[in-house]
Amino acid sequence: MDLRVIDGRRYLTLNWSDIEMLVHKLAEQISSIYEPNMLIGILRGGAIIATMLSDVLNMREVYTIGCRSYTGVEERETIMIYQPLSLNSLLDRDVLVVDDVADTGDTMRHIVQYVKGFEPKKLKTATLHIKPHTSFIPDFYVENINAWIVYPWSINEFVRNMASDMIPRLGISKTFEELKKIVSDINIIRKNLQNEKIKYRNDRA
Repeated sequence: MDLRVIDGRRYLTLNWSDIEMLVHKLAEQISSIYEPNMLIGILRGGAIIATMLSDVLNMREVYTIGCRSYTGVEERETIMIYQPLSLNSLLDRDVLVVDDVADTGDTMRHIVQYVKGFEPKKLKTATLHIKPHTSFIPDFYVENINAWIVYPWSINEFVRNMASDMIPRLGISKTFEELKKIVSDINIIRKNLQNEKIKYRNDRA
Protein backbone atom coordinates (compact mmCIF):
# COMPACT_ATOMS: atom_id res chain seq x y z
CA MET A 1 0.00 0.00 0.00
CA ASP A 2 1.26 3.45 -0.90
CA LEU A 3 -0.44 6.63 0.36
CA ARG A 4 0.53 9.87 -1.37
CA VAL A 5 -0.73 13.46 -1.47
CA ILE A 6 -0.64 14.80 -5.03
CA ASP A 7 -2.01 18.12 -6.24
CA GLY A 8 -3.72 18.58 -2.86
CA ARG A 9 -5.48 15.18 -2.91
CA ARG A 10 -4.79 11.93 -1.07
CA TYR A 11 -4.32 8.72 -3.10
CA LEU A 12 -3.90 5.17 -1.86
CA THR A 13 -2.41 2.83 -4.46
CA LEU A 14 -2.93 -0.91 -3.95
CA ASN A 15 -1.29 -3.88 -5.67
CA TRP A 16 -2.61 -7.43 -6.02
CA SER A 17 -0.81 -8.63 -2.89
CA ASP A 18 -2.57 -5.90 -0.92
CA ILE A 19 -5.91 -7.02 -2.35
CA GLU A 20 -5.30 -10.67 -1.46
CA MET A 21 -4.48 -9.71 2.13
CA LEU A 22 -7.61 -7.56 2.40
CA VAL A 23 -9.82 -10.28 0.90
CA HIS A 24 -8.56 -12.81 3.45
CA LYS A 25 -9.30 -10.39 6.28
CA LEU A 26 -12.77 -9.78 4.88
CA ALA A 27 -13.39 -13.52 4.53
CA GLU A 28 -12.44 -14.07 8.18
CA GLN A 29 -15.02 -11.50 9.28
CA ILE A 30 -17.73 -13.01 7.12
CA SER A 31 -17.15 -16.65 8.03
CA SER A 32 -17.17 -15.87 11.75
CA ILE A 33 -20.87 -14.89 11.80
CA TYR A 34 -22.45 -15.47 8.39
CA GLU A 35 -22.72 -18.38 5.94
CA PRO A 36 -23.91 -17.05 2.58
CA ASN A 37 -24.82 -19.57 -0.09
CA MET A 38 -24.37 -17.13 -2.95
CA LEU A 39 -22.36 -14.01 -3.71
CA ILE A 40 -23.39 -11.05 -5.84
CA GLY A 41 -20.55 -8.83 -7.04
CA ILE A 42 -21.18 -5.28 -8.23
CA LEU A 43 -19.32 -4.74 -11.49
CA ARG A 44 -16.57 -3.98 -11.94
CA GLY A 45 -14.48 -4.07 -8.77
CA GLY A 46 -17.04 -5.86 -6.63
CA ALA A 47 -17.18 -8.75 -9.08
CA ILE A 48 -13.44 -9.24 -8.71
CA ILE A 49 -13.67 -9.20 -4.91
CA ALA A 50 -16.65 -11.59 -4.99
CA THR A 51 -14.71 -14.03 -7.17
CA MET A 52 -11.71 -13.94 -4.85
CA LEU A 53 -13.98 -14.36 -1.81
CA SER A 54 -15.63 -17.37 -3.43
CA ASP A 55 -12.25 -19.06 -3.61
CA VAL A 56 -11.37 -18.32 0.03
CA LEU A 57 -14.84 -19.23 1.31
CA ASN A 58 -15.10 -22.29 -0.96
CA MET A 59 -18.28 -21.08 -2.67
CA ARG A 60 -19.39 -21.82 -6.22
CA GLU A 61 -22.28 -19.47 -6.92
CA VAL A 62 -21.18 -15.99 -7.90
CA TYR A 63 -23.47 -13.61 -9.77
CA THR A 64 -22.98 -10.04 -10.95
CA ILE A 65 -24.93 -6.83 -11.26
CA GLY A 66 -23.67 -4.02 -13.44
CA CYS A 67 -24.16 -0.63 -11.81
CA ARG A 68 -22.49 2.55 -13.02
CA SER A 69 -22.10 5.68 -10.92
CA TYR A 70 -18.57 7.05 -11.42
CA THR A 71 -17.58 9.12 -14.45
CA GLY A 72 -14.23 10.33 -13.12
CA VAL A 73 -12.19 11.18 -10.06
CA GLU A 74 -14.65 12.76 -7.62
CA GLU A 75 -17.31 13.05 -10.35
CA ARG A 76 -20.52 11.03 -10.33
CA GLU A 77 -23.57 10.48 -12.47
CA THR A 78 -27.03 9.11 -11.82
CA ILE A 79 -26.88 5.46 -10.71
CA MET A 80 -28.04 3.06 -13.40
CA ILE A 81 -28.21 -0.74 -13.53
CA TYR A 82 -26.93 -1.74 -16.95
CA GLN A 83 -26.65 -5.49 -16.22
CA PRO A 84 -29.49 -6.89 -14.09
CA LEU A 85 -29.28 -9.99 -11.92
CA SER A 86 -29.70 -13.11 -14.06
CA LEU A 87 -32.15 -14.78 -11.65
CA ASN A 88 -35.89 -14.48 -11.13
CA SER A 89 -35.97 -15.13 -7.40
CA LEU A 90 -33.71 -15.37 -4.36
CA LEU A 91 -36.13 -17.22 -2.10
CA ASP A 92 -34.29 -19.42 0.44
CA ARG A 93 -30.98 -17.75 -0.49
CA ASP A 94 -28.56 -16.26 2.03
CA VAL A 95 -27.03 -13.54 -0.09
CA LEU A 96 -23.86 -11.50 0.29
CA VAL A 97 -23.62 -8.41 -1.93
CA VAL A 98 -20.00 -7.41 -2.53
CA ASP A 99 -18.31 -4.24 -3.75
CA ASP A 100 -14.79 -2.86 -3.50
CA VAL A 101 -15.62 0.41 -1.68
CA ALA A 102 -18.57 2.22 -0.13
CA ASP A 103 -17.76 5.78 -1.10
CA THR A 104 -20.89 7.90 -0.79
CA GLY A 105 -22.83 4.70 -0.13
CA ASP A 106 -25.34 5.46 -2.89
CA THR A 107 -24.35 2.55 -5.12
CA MET A 108 -24.59 -0.11 -2.39
CA ARG A 109 -27.87 1.31 -1.10
CA HIS A 110 -29.32 1.26 -4.62
CA ILE A 111 -28.22 -2.32 -5.24
CA VAL A 112 -29.44 -3.54 -1.84
CA GLN A 113 -32.93 -2.18 -2.55
CA TYR A 114 -32.83 -3.81 -5.97
CA VAL A 115 -31.77 -7.20 -4.57
CA LYS A 116 -34.42 -7.05 -1.84
CA GLY A 117 -36.99 -7.10 -4.64
CA PHE A 118 -35.92 -10.71 -5.33
CA GLU A 119 -36.94 -11.63 -1.74
CA PRO A 120 -33.77 -13.26 -0.38
CA LYS A 121 -33.99 -15.17 2.89
CA LYS A 122 -31.04 -13.17 4.25
CA LEU A 123 -29.08 -10.30 2.80
CA LYS A 124 -25.77 -8.85 4.00
CA THR A 125 -23.18 -6.60 2.41
CA ALA A 126 -19.38 -6.50 2.27
CA THR A 127 -16.67 -4.19 0.92
CA LEU A 128 -12.92 -3.94 1.30
CA HIS A 129 -13.13 -0.26 2.13
CA ILE A 130 -15.46 2.45 3.30
CA LYS A 131 -14.93 6.22 3.21
CA PRO A 132 -15.43 8.41 6.31
CA HIS A 133 -18.28 10.27 4.60
CA THR A 134 -20.23 7.21 3.41
CA SER A 135 -23.92 7.10 4.18
CA PHE A 136 -23.98 3.28 3.99
CA ILE A 137 -21.98 1.08 6.36
CA PRO A 138 -21.71 -2.50 5.06
CA ASP A 139 -22.14 -5.44 7.42
CA PHE A 140 -18.50 -6.33 6.72
CA TYR A 141 -15.57 -4.12 5.72
CA VAL A 142 -11.83 -4.07 6.35
CA GLU A 143 -10.60 -0.47 6.31
CA ASN A 144 -11.91 3.08 6.60
CA ILE A 145 -9.85 5.13 4.13
CA ASN A 146 -9.90 8.90 3.64
CA ALA A 147 -8.29 8.92 0.18
CA TRP A 148 -8.99 8.14 -3.44
CA ILE A 149 -8.23 4.42 -3.78
CA VAL A 150 -6.38 3.28 -6.90
CA TYR A 151 -7.22 -0.41 -7.33
CA PRO A 152 -5.10 -2.58 -9.65
CA TRP A 153 -8.09 -3.26 -11.93
CA SER A 154 -8.71 0.43 -12.62
CA ILE A 155 -5.25 1.94 -13.15
CA ASN A 156 -5.80 2.85 -16.80
CA GLU A 157 -9.13 4.48 -16.03
CA PHE A 158 -7.55 6.37 -13.15
CA VAL A 159 -4.69 7.69 -15.30
CA ARG A 160 -7.09 8.74 -18.07
CA ASN A 161 -9.30 10.65 -15.65
CA MET A 162 -6.37 12.28 -13.89
CA ALA A 163 -4.72 13.21 -17.19
CA SER A 164 -7.92 14.76 -18.48
CA ASP A 165 -8.09 16.91 -15.35
CA MET A 166 -4.39 17.77 -15.03
CA ILE A 167 -3.19 18.35 -18.61
CA PRO A 168 -5.15 21.59 -19.13
CA ARG A 169 -3.80 22.95 -15.81
CA LEU A 170 -0.28 21.53 -15.62
CA GLY A 171 0.73 20.51 -19.13
CA ILE A 172 1.98 17.10 -20.30
CA SER A 173 5.39 17.02 -18.61
CA LYS A 174 4.18 18.08 -15.16
CA THR A 175 1.20 15.72 -15.39
CA PHE A 176 3.57 12.85 -16.21
CA GLU A 177 5.75 13.66 -13.20
CA GLU A 178 2.76 13.89 -10.86
CA LEU A 179 1.25 10.61 -12.08
CA LYS A 180 4.57 8.80 -11.59
CA LYS A 181 4.19 9.49 -7.88
CA ILE A 182 0.99 7.43 -7.83
CA VAL A 183 1.31 4.81 -10.60
CA SER A 184 4.48 2.72 -10.85
CA ASP A 185 3.91 1.43 -14.40
CA ILE A 186 5.35 4.21 -16.59
CA ASN A 187 4.14 2.51 -19.80
CA ILE A 188 0.53 2.82 -18.63
CA ILE A 189 1.06 6.50 -17.93
CA ARG A 190 2.73 7.15 -21.28
CA LYS A 191 0.07 5.32 -23.28
CA ASN A 192 -2.85 7.09 -21.64
CA LEU A 193 -1.14 10.48 -21.62
CA GLN A 194 -0.57 10.18 -25.35
CA ASN A 195 -4.26 9.41 -25.91
CA GLU A 196 -5.36 12.29 -23.67
CA LYS A 197 -2.85 14.62 -25.36
CA ILE A 198 -4.38 13.86 -28.77
CA LYS A 199 -7.90 14.27 -27.37
CA TYR A 200 -6.98 17.56 -25.72
CA ARG A 201 -5.50 18.94 -28.93
CA ASN A 202 -8.58 17.85 -30.91
CA ASP A 203 -10.91 19.48 -28.39
CA ARG A 204 -9.01 22.75 -28.67
CA ALA A 205 -8.90 22.67 -32.47
